Amino acid sequence: MLCTGSIYITVRVDVLPVFTPNEYFWKHHWLEGKEEKWEAYARAVRQIMAQHGGFKLSDLTMEDKFKYKAAIKEAYKKNKTA
Repeated sequence: MLCTGSIYITVRVDVLPVFTPNEYFWKHHWLEGKEEKWEAYARAVRQIMAQHGGFKLSDLTMEDKFKYKAAIKEAYKKNKTA
């Protein structure tokens, strides 16, 4: 309940328009034969959200992220005991 101690809080909410793929999208952005339609749609929405939010995209898999997190925890434990 960190918010209860604050007198003034500002929240910015951006509402993006609904993204509905059309024939132009499929013709110019779908890598037919290399990906399914849902993958093209997910890739496009991911790029839009990253660009609008100012985020960097990463191609790491969840397994890569778990391995990285485990390595960081291990390094922290070693530094803490040293």
